[in-house]
Order: sequence, then structure tokens, then C-alpha cells
Amino acid sequence: MNFIQYFLKKTCNINGGIPEVLKYILVLPSVIVSSQVVSTVGTLFAISVLLIPLLGLSTGPVEDDNPPKPKVILPDEPQYKVAASDGKGTVTVSPDVVLAANPVTLTFVYTAGAEGIAVGGGVVCFVSNFWGWARPQITFPDRLGYVTVSCSNPKVGIDLIVDPASQAVYARIEKQPLQMGETLVFVYGDTQDGKFPYAKGRADIYAERDERFFFRVDGDGDGFYVPIGHQPYFQVLPGKPSKLIAYAPSRVYVGKTFEIALSVLDRANNLVESYDGKVKLKAVGSRVTLPTEVIFRPNDRGAVRVAVTANSPGIIVIEAFDASKKVESAISNPTVVAEINDEPLKLYWADLHGHSNYSDGTGVPEDYFRYARDVARLDVVALTDHDNWGYDSLSKSPKLQTQILDVVRKFHDPGKFVTIAGYEWTNWTYGHMHVLFAEENQTLVIPWNEPLGIDPETLWNTLGSRDCISTPHHTGGGPIPFYWKYYNPQFVPVVEITSVHGVSERIGHPQSIDSPVESGMVQSALARGYRLGIIGSGDTHDGHPGMKSISGGVSGLAGIYARELSREAIFEALRARRVYATTGCRSILRFHMSKTNMGGIAKLSKTDQSRQFTVNVLADSPIAEITIVKNNQNIASKSGDGVFMTWQWSDTEPAKSGDYYYVRIKQANNQWIYSSPIWIDLD
Repeated sequence: MNFIQYFLKKTCNINGGIPEVLKYILVLPSVIVSSQVVSTVGTLFAISVLLIPLLGLSTGPVEDDNPPKPKVILPDEPQYKVAASDGKGTVTVSPDVVLAANPVTLTFVYTAGAEGIAVGGGVVCFVSNFWGWARPQITFPDRLGYVTVSCSNPKVGIDLIVDPASQAVYARIEKQPLQMGETLVFVYGDTQDGKFPYAKGRADIYAERDERFFFRVDGDGDGFYVPIGHQPYFQVLPGKPSKLIAYAPSRVYVGKTFEIALSVLDRANNLVESYDGKVKLKAVGSRVTLPTEVIFRPNDRGAVRVAVTANSPGIIVIEAFDASKKVESAISNPTVVAEINDEPLKLYWADLHGHSNYSDGTGVPEDYFRYARDVARLDVVALTDHDNWGYDSLSKSPKLQTQILDVVRKFHDPGKFVTIAGYEWTNWTYGHMHVLFAEENQTLVIPWNEPLGIDPETLWNTLGSRDCISTPHHTGGGPIPFYWKYYNPQFVPVVEITSVHGVSERIGHPQSIDSPVESGMVQSALARGYRLGIIGSGDTHDGHPGMKSISGGVSGLAGIYARELSREAIFEALRARRVYATTGCRSILRFHMSKTNMGGIAKLSKTDQSRQFTVNVLADSPIAEITIVKNNQNIASKSGDGVFMTWQWSDTEPAKSGDYYYVRIKQANNQWIYSSPIWIDLD
């Protein structure tokens, strides 16, 4: 059984003869916030999952030059005066360890500080809105998520209110002030000593360190709640081992040793650090030398690197089996084995957009970067927590910014693993962009709701000469589209076409972004004449950069063709648009016209307008269709034929300056690949 037959059988249960077409193996041409703010979060996420299917095709610029109305208006916080008693007191939590996606009872004890709390003031506990905690309720003592609050001094009197949108439980002081040392006990999932077992809460589905329910205190009764100084942290542990994951580099060389990453995850893609089993390995395709068995030890923390040596050219995949047969086996992404290392550009995999619990994501930054390196085996990763969206405001916390930058420096290892500093500019009027900095010491978090970052142009002016780029994302719809009247090629060389929110290519895409808006689609930006490279990234909030979300089939990755694995080379490739996007798969794509690679500009004379395009694809699933798109119109297509295809097509129509071509590929497993365009300029 040859590699392609094996690969199809294992991944798609397809049998039959497939010709081995390996002589064209993908060779690149040698040319080169306040409580009101938090209350909005639940509502926005509820809206963002509503899909409004619209049909049609964007073939020209969609003019929408009327300034959009703000989708979210933050309160004018300067109108509030922080009292001496606001934000005071302490909170403890027990237990400090819970199991992901399991029933749970958590007890939080708030102890009043020296200032106490006046009548009309109170304490609010925000039950985490991310991702899967049962909503708190105070109405039905025998149902999920029942919450009680009691006071050590019964004369104080408590008025209990739950805001379902923000999952906030307000305990307001009703009769007499809460004095220093007196306590309020919040019980989330109160079974009343086992009387109502179904009243327990339910934990987040994602494992993480430093999870928290967020507490604020209004000490003087003016309605303004200020975060306490130290939030109560606890840990969410993963579930049982469910599946193996194996990732390999996309291209290696005969006689050279490379590493595959093996890890063990639970059903929600959480890393199971306690796994201590044996894993058997088998290579299919080209001849390799590798161990037949790998033993996971406690110090491995659920993830290992395995050395493999390629002995002959071709294509390989690695299959991994749990020796106990209790854990689902894994097949790695395909790897091309070349005879010699003669390519000026290498393919690197990147996820440039994701979040930790420093804003509205999961887990701490250190675990985010470790997952990217050791589990997802990414080459490049950026953590882009929001400027001021979530329970903490990154833009107002130099401490949080410093902690993130320290972790970026710690994990950065040029040649092996590149980390990039950044943040998300979360503008609720003009759309969102993540800002990436080539050097962490140039990082500047500019919040969208302040004068220096109020709109894209002002943001770019403020960034000035800093070595950075800003990437619009979820441009075509929910939670908010991008307003393409704004464009600056210095700061916006690429656009994120796909993420966990869906695909923003065009209206009518089968995996379209929620609440699609034609004027925000990438095709609309290209039709305006903007020269944008195409990337994908996860926009992950689950602490799993580089992995497809369990909530759906759509995610995002960026394939980057760079000269080396360094920040300088990665930023050069992004600015040169030598990039492509996938919806999460690690399929290998090459697209060029003569000696012009994707992302490039082909200069033609009026007398010689020959345009022959070459598409090379090695997919991780059978290819369903390859389409060449010219000026937003499908101009040519070819039905799929296995997992590897080479296709050449020529455009014989007269060329015009500004014409652009890109490739869209659909796989049988409903994964998609998008090249960056090639543009035409006539002399």
C-alpha cells in the first residue's frame, strides 16, 4: 500500500488505487473594564453565535463609507469617584482544585476590611463567563448553579440579585453596615449539605491554572464596584486521557534528524499532564529511523518530542498508538522529505491571535506558550489579549503587561520557537485588529476608547515608527465587522480570513462567519485595491493555540514562507505577503505565476502578458476542489484527485493593472485553504 492509499484509508476510510504523483513535490521557485462593561460580555457572545445565512458573491467593492455606529459604549468611568472603602477586603476560596466539566461546589469567603461596607454598598461575584460554567441562579434550590450568600452578622441584611447576562451575583448591604472582620459567604452550587445534589454548579470545560471568580466591592453605596486587590484563584484540572496528538514539520531532509511532538489530551483538547502510558510509533511512506515505543514519564507533563531521521525522499506520516488501547490513536500531518536543503524559503506554521485569562481567554500566558510549543508544535505564536475587554483592563495594568512580556522573552528561542508580543485593539465601532510587535520592548497597548486609539488612523499615527503590524480579523461579521474605509499598507500587510468565528472571504461561504456583512468581507477589501496577504489564526479563547476548537470545524492557521525562524524573518515574510491561510489543517500549499510567488506583484509588459499559474497542494485529507479566483470571480476550477495535486492554468484574457488571483481549496473533510493573491502590474 503506497503512502497516499494508506493516508486516505486511515483518515477517510477510502480504498482504491491512487497514482503516486510525487515528482512535483511542492518545490518553490528559487526566486524570492467596569461592572457595566462586564455585563455586556454575555450578551455579545450570545449574539455572536447566531448565524444569519445570506447568499451571493462579492465581485466588486461594497461601498459603505457612512461611519458605523458603536456596537458597545463603555461607561464614562471618570464620572465615578473611587471611595476609600471601594475594592477593600479579602476573599478566599475552597476547594482550590476542581475537575473540568464536572459538578462543583465552590465556597468563597469575603472578609470586610477596616473601612467596612456602608448600607447600599455591597460585594459582587462574577461567575466566570468563559467557557462553560453553569449560570448562577438563586430561584430554584434543587437546580443547577444554585447560589447562596450568608453573613456572619445576621443583623446586616443582604439583598441578593443575579444578573444573568454577566453571570454576576450581587450581595447588597441592606440594614446596617458590614464591619471590619465580618464575612459574606458565597456558595456556588450549594447543595445544602447534600439535600439537593443537582444544585451543584458545573466547571469550565477547559483546564487552567489561576481560574477565578472575579470580586468587586462598592464600599460607599454609590453603585460603583471596584476590584479587590487580590482575586481568589483556583485550578481546573483536565479530564481523563482521550486522544493522542502528533505534529511534525512540513518539510525535512534526507539524512537529517527532526522531531515530532506527541501529547495526550482529554476530550476538550486539554493537556493531560498526568499521563504515564506507553505509545507505539509507526511510520508510513518514506523510510525513516524512529523508536518503536515511547514511554511518558511524570516530568514530561503529557508532552514529548521524539527524534526521527529521514532516510529516503518522499512523503511520510507518523502513526501513534496508545499501548493500552484506551486512548485514541493519532496520525501526524504529512511531511515532505527532500533530497537536499536547497530552498531559500521554509514553511513555518503560526497562530498569531489568541487570548489568556488576562482578558477573556483561558489559562495563564505561560501555559498558552507551552501549549503552542509542546502540544500544537507551532513555529510561531503570539498572545494578543484585549486592551480593555474582560475582567481586567490590560491597558490600565502595567503589571499584567510586564508579566506577558516576561513570558514572551522566556519562551522565545530563535531557530526553534518564535514568540511575538502583541495585543488586541478591541474597537467596537470600526472593528478589531491585533497589533504585533517585532520587538517586545516596543510594545505599546493603546486602548480603542481613548483619544490616541479612537479609530484605525489615529491608532496607526500613535504607533508611529514602531516596528509593528496590525491585522484586522473577523472582518466579515460577528462579533463586529471591519470598516474597510481605513487601510494603511505600512501597518496592514495581511488580513485574517478565518478563525474560530468562521470564514470572512465572501458572502455565502459554507463556513461563513456569523452575522455576515458584505462590506467587511476580504473580497470587498481586495476589490478596493488593497494588497493584502491572507492568513488564518485561531482567535482562541480556550488556551489551545494552534488547535481546532472543539466547538466547531472552523479555526485558523497561517502558513508563512520565511528565510529562517526568527522574528525579523517572520515579519519580513508577513510584509511580503508570503503567507496563506487554512481553517486549521496543516496542508502544504504553493502558488506561483512563473517566478512570482503568492503575495507578490508580477510586472508584465503590454506585449508579453503570458500568465501561467501553478498550484501545488499536499493536503491532510482528499482534495475536493481547487479554484482560481480572479478579481473575486471564480475563473477556473479543477476537481480533486487524492491528497496531492499539481495543476497549471493559463489566463489568456487581456491583462489589466490591478488584476489579482488567489487560490481557494476545499478538502473532503470540509477544511479550506486560501493563498495570498498575486497581483498584476503593467509597465
